[in-house]
Amino acid sequence: MYTTCAFCAGSLRGDGGASLLGVGRRFAFDPWKSRAWVICGSCARWNLTPFDTRVDVIAALENMAGTGRVAATSEQVTLLRVGGYDVVRIGRPPRIEMATWRYGERIKARRREHLKVYVPVAAVTVGAMVVLNVAAGVGIGGFFGQVPGIIDWTTTRIIGNRRLGVDPPICDNCGRLMVLRSKHVQHARLTYSTHADLALLLSCPHCQSLGAQLEGPAAEHALRAGMTYLNLTKRRAVKRKAKEAAVLVESSGGAEELLRRLAREERTVRALGTQQGLALEMAVDEQTELRELERQWKEAEEIAEIADNLGLASDVEESFRRLKDGDQPNG
Repeated sequence: MYTTCAFCAGSLRGDGGASLLGVGRRFAFDPWKSRAWVICGSCARWNLTPFDTRVDVIAALENMAGTGRVAATSEQVTLLRVGGYDVVRIGRPPRIEMATWRYGERIKARRREHLKVYVPVAAVTVGAMVVLNVAAGVGIGGFFGQVPGIIDWTTTRIIGNRRLGVDPPICDNCGRLMVLRSKHVQHARLTYSTHADLALLLSCPHCQSLGAQLEGPAAEHALRAGMTYLNLTKRRAVKRKAKEAAVLVESSGGAEELLRRLAREERTVRALGTQQGLALEMAVDEQTELRELERQWKEAEEIAEIADNLGLASDVEESFRRLKDGDQPNG
């Protein structure tokens, strides 16, 4: 296997684990089309593995997937965690994983990524407050006991004031540009339209009226940011409801079905209970991750189709046929 990405020329970091590839920490494979990829950790592009080792690699990845835990799944792709490695399996998963782990781990992982960025900023803010207190001759003995709470408060404020990654719409009511931040999503109303199963009616920060609507992926993106902020404001209650929220997603028929049901109830985001709010964040998070995985897969599939049609040796084609049929290659 190559050691550098064919797209960005970056190093394919990782030792490959049990994949037999010798490189990488994230892999993908399609057992029906006999294709396997190493996913670059830098640019997220999929690097097709060479023909001569692909049969063994696919078998090894199938074994890895069989021991992994399902992190996300759709009709087309399944993401599995295998120790420190990720395996993307094209096609339906062979088994269903425990709901609590499946959703809860994803939320915890994303929260850790947020904290890596925001807590240092909050800590600097607290440090500045200490310096100001000392300069003013104010005692700080009791101040340090409040530091964890101040950091939590500052972190939540930073996340709440982060701008949404969508084009600012024009308010239908007052005509002003709606510069939306994560904290504004709590005032939005879940709904649906003829074009999308999930839509979001946004409240204008200026006139407080429902002034614009986002649909589909744009609505999911806004909800993902908004629910992260809203659930952080209720962090203690959220910890107690994580398991119930995961079970709610699973019992609703999965992330897509839960989003469809909540959209038809047409409630405001902040009117959702703690369990439903956390379940909404879990569902939106899964849908976003799966959509990106499917986009990457389709792009990689186009490249693989071209590469594989350039010509295959007859013995390699025969090995692929046996693998599809469940037979073991001779020798």
